[in-house]
Amino acid sequence: MSDIYVKPPPINFDKIYSQSNAKSPIVFILSPGADPYSDIVALTEKLGIAKFKPIALGQGMEDKAANTIESGAMRGWWVML
Repeated sequence: MSDIYVKPPPINFDKIYSQSNAKSPIVFILSPGADPYSDIVALTEKLGIAKFKPIALGQGMEDKAANTIESGAMRGWWVML
């Protein structure tokens, strides 16, 4: 058997958004080096979503992330960790 690499199809963020709702998170399982940030920012701009709060997770960011998630849930923000 030969080792054939089949590239996965590109992520369709419009389709993911259309199938989502405000009560369920969207979780991306990423491979090393993958970064959907610019695609998600482009989607928020396209949809006119101004309430977008990205948080970079790292050491000591737990409290800030938890507070942003809580505020986002109350205020209707998109939160990206």
